Amino acid sequence: MAIGRRERLLGLLDAEGSDPLALVRRVCVLCLEELSVSGATVSVRGDAGAPELQALVHSAGQAAVLLDELRLTVGEGPSVDAVESGGPVLAADLAGGGGRWPGFTPGALAAGIRAVFSFPLQVGAVRVGVLDLHRTMPGALSRDQLVDALLLAEIATEALLADLGGADPMNVGWLSDIHAVVHQASGIVAVQLGVSVREGLLRIRGYSFANEVPLNEVARDIVARRLQLKSGG
Repeated sequence: MAIGRRERLLGLLDAEGSDPLALVRRVCVLCLEELSVSGATVSVRGDAGAPELQALVHSAGQAAVLLDELRLTVGEGPSVDAVESGGPVLAADLAGGGGRWPGFTPGALAAGIRAVFSFPLQVGAVRVGVLDLHRTMPGALSRDQLVDALLLAEIATEALLADLGGADPMNVGWLSDIHAVVHQASGIVAVQLGVSVREGLLRIRGYSFANEVPLNEVARDIVARRLQLKSGG
């Protein structure tokens, strides 16, 4: 049954002979069409010690980029948990989540997002990235939708691996990642303060929260040398 469903999805994607990144983009669009979700993103993972460092490959849906930005800013959420655990994380109603993601949930709800479903993109124990889906209304994926989501995650994984060709996934020259400047700024802060890249990201995140400045804006100022974070904060 799953083989038949996979062939059907590949047919809808017109996958044969497709450019890998074009196929990833079509996976995101097909998620909206087939899974009754409001948005979808595919990201590649970063350092194993910092699962929130994910580079956005493509998004579909108005709130998808906002949700990705929220995950990067607060460093938690279903996407981060999916990368860490290697299994799907299904939050059918964020409002009833019992405070599992205290930083992520209020921002998601404020953006009108009520349900999030995250699927790791992996081959065996190797996790390449994550497929994130969201809805503006609460509600679980049906059994068929869940099967199709898992198959689309598998197809996206194969496309990413084909495109990476063995390259470092966080060498983001191969994609137009809107958060590339955050990764670059994290490295700059790490060198300036003598800390890890993960700690550099935490310092940038803390400055963003404390000064109520968007994370990407703080990162751009750091990269342009208009801002240098102090060792104490």
